[in-house]
Amino acid sequence: MIFALKNMKQKSKKYAILILAAGTSSRLGRPKQLVKFGNSNLLSHTIYAASQIENADTHIILGAHADEISDTINTTLPIHINPNWERGMGNSIAFGVGKVRDLVYDAVILTVCDQPYLEAPHFEQLIEMYEGGSAVDLVISKYTNGSGPPSLFDPRYFNQLCGLDGDDGAKAMVKGNMKRVGFAHFERGDIDVDQEEDLLLF
Repeated sequence: MIFALKNMKQKSKKYAILILAAGTSSRLGRPKQLVKFGNSNLLSHTIYAASQIENADTHIILGAHADEISDTINTTLPIHINPNWERGMGNSIAFGVGKVRDLVYDAVILTVCDQPYLEAPHFEQLIEMYEGGSAVDLVISKYTNGSGPPSLFDPRYFNQLCGLDGDDGAKAMVKGNMKRVGFAHFERGDIDVDQEEDLLLF
């Protein structure tokens, strides 16, 4: 199903979108956040998509190359720099959720910065599924091959998210709550940037 922003109802709930962009991009050899995409770069593309969601606040989580990235992206959105980014994605998730958990948000959406086909309607699709399914309080993106971010988490998971560490992110937590999980289709969501040859895919 395709969700057009202009047709979406005004939502009463409020969301935090955390853009996880703290990694060092070791396999690529340069910051993937700043890889050219269209007239901008991958991180700015993600920021633009997230910023179109009227009932959400976007927060950017940086770590490696934080000064270079901050100087390159043009945004007034809050930037949080994780001092322990070397400990992996799980640690950056915990850091980011810790920054917003005491604010008034009905759920948190975790997204990454290297999915070139991510657009604003997919965030709306996650929200629609969360608000429309009484048994769903965790929504994962379903790719053609596999699944992953962007992912939406109800506040009941905030404590668990804040306890994450290492490179595995929230995968184990999702597997432990499969009865509560909904899936939002994200075609080409499995296309991301890890190494130079990935840049040939878009």
